[in-house]
Amino acid sequence: MKISKKVTSKESFAILREIENRKCPDGVKYSEWREERDRQQTEAIRNLIPEVGLGCTICYYSDRRAATVTKVISPCKIEVTFNQTECIDYYAGDYRILPELEGGAKVFTKRRNGCWVADGQAYKGGVLLMLHYQSHYIDPHF
Repeated sequence: MKISKKVTSKESFAILREIENRKCPDGVKYSEWREERDRQQTEAIRNLIPEVGLGCTICYYSDRRAATVTKVISPCKIEVTFNQTECIDYYAGDYRILPELEGGAKVFTKRRNGCWVADGQAYKGGVLLMLHYQSHYIDPHF
């Protein structure tokens, strides 16, 4: 599934939601249908178009930080800022994500493979950005 360059952010998310809500049709082997749906879902996630105010997750090695897109510099470069969080249970990894922002902005660039990576870092072992959800977790073992 290719998404044209003229698709808006809301339309790109609508495409993802439509793929996620599909049901397996009768007469089709479930494993084959699921494999195709997962491939289309991954492609749709890679083609999501960011907009200001969109919640996202910055993924480190074992930690995740909740963030929000604060500026779209170009279609392939965005600035994000961390959300404030409230720790509910540190060892269980329960956090409440607050709408207020904290800290300086971090710049991420979209690579040819469709992944968002921190500006100046390699994809392998680098800091990644996930646009389709917002999550926060600090690994208590480090």
